[in-house]
Amino acid sequence: MFRDRRGVSETVGFVLVFSLVMLTVGTVLTVGYAGLQDARDAERVNNAERAFDVLANNIEDITARGAPSRGTEIRLAEASMGPGEPTVINVSGFAGGTPQFSTGNDSLGTIVYEADGTKIRYAAGAVTRVQGDGSTLLGDPNYLISEDRVIIPIVELTVQDRTIAGSRTVLVRADRNLHDVEVDQENIDRLTVNLTTPGAGAWQTYFERQGMSCDRPDGDDGSRLTCEIDDGETRSVQLVRFTIEVTFD
Repeated sequence: MFRDRRGVSETVGFVLVFSLVMLTVGTVLTVGYAGLQDARDAERVNNAERAFDVLANNIEDITARGAPSRGTEIRLAEASMGPGEPTVINVSGFAGGTPQFSTGNDSLGTIVYEADGTKIRYAAGAVTRVQGDGSTLLGDPNYLISEDRVIIPIVELTVQDRTIAGSRTVLVRADRNLHDVEVDQENIDRLTVNLTTPGAGAWQTYFERQGMSCDRPDGDDGSRLTCEIDDGETRSVQLVRFTIEVTFD
């Protein structure tokens, strides 16, 4: 009878130890797998940010250094890429309260990489990261905003209507179709930039760093942004338009 109880006790002890081991292994696997998944997702987005930095530099070769075309390879890694919601920009200049020019509402095409709710966008010469209700400027546009001079390239992308998804490498090809000086004005004492974009918060931070005052008509959750220089100084303003065709291979 004593031996039977000891046998039962040993069996129960083995079951308890085995259960504890399996529980520990299961917990480690579950937590470890989730951690690896998070690390993989973060690295995937980081790689996309670096690739879009190269893309922005390549397009700047076209707008600032006269290159006719450039190609950029971007690896998707279970993500998607294609055209996105356009950025709309309107630039107006005044002298002594009198309007001198206005570009009208220019719809600038966008290239978007999307993975797990995070979007990396190239539009209007800048790279932004949009996630949830927030946005971050990853690469500044090639604008010059100084005390006596403003130069703004209007980068109008015509993006191929095609979305590619999966885990392949995509060649993003950019070809210049047009280069034209749209505005070349002196003695502008007030300059207004109206922008509509999902990355309005990031753009606001950028323009305010350049000394402009900004307003979000729809609040911080809105996509509209109005920024202005009205400090009593006069500036020369030049707006240069580039039309660039973007295709995916």
